Amino acid sequence: MLRKLLKYLGYLVLLFVLYIVGFLIFGTLTDWQPEGTEALQESNGQMAAEPVIKDSIVSLMTWNVGYGGIGDKDFFFYNQAAGFWWTKPGTVRTSQERVKSNVVGQEITLKGNVADIYLLQEVDTAARRSHYMNQLAVARDARPDYAAHFAANFKSKRVPLPLFQPWDHYGYVVGGLVSLSRYQPTSAERIQLPGEYGWPTKTFQLDRCALRQTIPVKGGKELVVYNVHFSAYDVDGSIRGQQMAKMKELIMEDYAAGRYVAVGADWNQTPPGFDWFRMNPTVRTTQLPFAIGFEFMPTGWQYAFDPSVASNRSSAAPYDRFKARRKVIDFFLLSPNLRVKEVRGIEQEFRYSDHQPVYVEVELL
Repeated sequence: MLRKLLKYLGYLVLLFVLYIVGFLIFGTLTDWQPEGTEALQESNGQMAAEPVIKDSIVSLMTWNVGYGGIGDKDFFFYNQAAGFWWTKPGTVRTSQERVKSNVVGQEITLKGNVADIYLLQEVDTAARRSHYMNQLAVARDARPDYAAHFAANFKSKRVPLPLFQPWDHYGYVVGGLVSLSRYQPTSAERIQLPGEYGWPTKTFQLDRCALRQTIPVKGGKELVVYNVHFSAYDVDGSIRGQQMAKMKELIMEDYAAGRYVAVGADWNQTPPGFDWFRMNPTVRTTQLPFAIGFEFMPTGWQYAFDPSVASNRSSAAPYDRFKARRKVIDFFLLSPNLRVKEVRGIEQEFRYSDHQPVYVEVELL
């Protein structure tokens, strides 16, 4: 009897090993590995964007829309304690009804908050996690007269998480960054950022990039706008540090060439001087996020954020304003030749995403 039991246990162990090895081979063979810089094609065939910025005032909005899967009533399984291995059956993906509701809310937000340029992160074009809803099309429809560009940063044939639930994996994902502009860019490109996780994690992770648009300004100058989603789950910050160094190199080159520069991003770190404790007076457990150092950018460069409105919440559970950890990790970095006229977070109680939009109005000096 004992021998039979050991035999069956041996078969189970062998089956599990083959399962793991199979996914490692599959992930390695299908791993998307973008490199360098890629010119982007216009994603909105019906657009009638204006050819040049004629006004001295330009408005921008940045928002991580969370692929439509993490509204106020939702949570992200991976952020739970055992999420890598196991989660409650049926909770890997938000229901189709909830995703649709969140995406409709995102469309309403884009229509109801007028900006010249929208920078969106975590936009799915086809993904199992969001029930294959094309959220790029929804964003285009919200602003049909804007130039639209999409830069993929997440392509996976199958994300095999939670590991012990092969029947309910996260699955197929194609998603990325979307930039919508009232003004027609003269160029739009996807720039691959450095830094990656070790094997095999990298085969199922995002490949971070910057979506760069160059927009003509009356008088012969140019406004360069970057849309970025920096790395998360970077324990020591080293991967994000490499991406930040590359971004600094890019924007300093643009500024040296006489351009206006605006970076709107989910930085996955707070701006210099952000007071976490003031934003979380009722939260019992402290978990301080990474922060950008005051010395990172030269004097004159500005971080535009609203310290009174959280742009991100902890997402291991549905939103509870008294328990959820909140912070500002979505904001703008602006060159010295731009003056901030207004910056405000748009308070939505995280109804449609685990992030909230941030709006800024700048003057071209």
